[in-house]
Amino acid sequence: MRRFENVLNRLPAIRVGSGRFFALTALLAVSLCQAAFAQPPSFTWDEIRDKFLLTNPTLQAQAQSIESSRASEITAGLRPNPQFQNDTSSATIGIYQEFEVAGKRPARLESARLGTSIARTDFANARRTLIFHLRQAFVAALLAKSDLDFAQKNLVDYQKAVDLNRLMLQQGTISRGSFLKIELQTLQLQTDLSDATLAWKTAKATLRALVGPSNLPQEFEVQGDLRAIPPERSLSELQQLALSSRPDLKSSETNREKALADLDLARANRWPNPTIGTSFLHSGNEIGGPSWFQPFYPKGGVANGMGLGVASFSVPLFNRNQGEVARARSEQLRADFLVQAARNQVLEEVETAYASLESSRDRVRLYEETYLTQAKESLDIEEFSFRNGAASILDFLDAERTYRALELAYRQQLAIYLSNLAQLEAAVGAPVTP
Repeated sequence: MRRFENVLNRLPAIRVGSGRFFALTALLAVSLCQAAFAQPPSFTWDEIRDKFLLTNPTLQAQAQSIESSRASEITAGLRPNPQFQNDTSSATIGIYQEFEVAGKRPARLESARLGTSIARTDFANARRTLIFHLRQAFVAALLAKSDLDFAQKNLVDYQKAVDLNRLMLQQGTISRGSFLKIELQTLQLQTDLSDATLAWKTAKATLRALVGPSNLPQEFEVQGDLRAIPPERSLSELQQLALSSRPDLKSSETNREKALADLDLARANRWPNPTIGTSFLHSGNEIGGPSWFQPFYPKGGVANGMGLGVASFSVPLFNRNQGEVARARSEQLRADFLVQAARNQVLEEVETAYASLESSRDRVRLYEETYLTQAKESLDIEEFSFRNGAASILDFLDAERTYRALELAYRQQLAIYLSNLAQLEAAVGAPVTP
């Protein structure tokens, strides 16, 4: 880039006739150079999440369950088809219709509609769980990128320190043994950089696998801060929010309503449906019509009749659907217990996640308020003392390692805090931070 800038600075000295050509050529070269070193695309959490929700096959499969339940609603609302009857022995033609009684169709429709509601909340619960796993992978990528940047900075800064100590060696300020100890420490920093690079590539591969390889390029960056943001609400408020937000709890509550609708349907099925119709009857020894029509009906005198009434009606003497009624009643009681268990589980998950978040926040606060400052101060003191001959090289290297380890541990604690925050949001079923 500097070479191209030098060319541009010399452009006024070039002849006017060819100045434009060379200027355009230089500008084009600069543009190509910048394009070659263009940064890969960078994605925020919201962008990653949106890509994930649009194309995730698990969610798409779960969404089809909603469509299947809607189709079941159509089936539940259908009425029995009319029946057409023709008896060739007596030339009887009739049409009959079965009528559902005792509220069978409304109960069946209500059960199907509640089944669709359960499918919707099951979809929301699958979305909640998958987003939690995606958030953890995104936090891991943020941590890996932060560690990589820190390792790169450490290596660059330490290389400058090595160069400075090389000058001190040439000036006779430090011994060659001390310089070699400093230079050999570079290997550890290079190893840290290699490990951080591998962790970053692994984190990106995990994100690409979750979001979809076709939705994220091979090379990309993530945007976000490793910051400990406290929740806005207390534990009791978060628990109340969870009881009204958790989709799996809503599924349990809706399933209880569906069990009651199924019980109503089982009770309605105790009463048989009557079939009502009308028919035209011709009987006798003779029937009019062409000769080719005669083989289908008996010959005889002509007599016609028309009837309207109940064609069939089952008497519920022995089978009154007792087994299904008992089963539906048992399922209703079971659904009540499952709702209680789900509520207890939600409250326990919120309390556990909140305790984990508080614990990780306390650890982050220890680093921020005490240990990071002390480690940096210790490193500065040892570096100053070493350069002035008041401390050994081992003391300086030990202080440098301690500071580097504390910085990495601090970043790790921030990532743990964000993972615990994601766990709390998943337990609540709603965002808990601004």
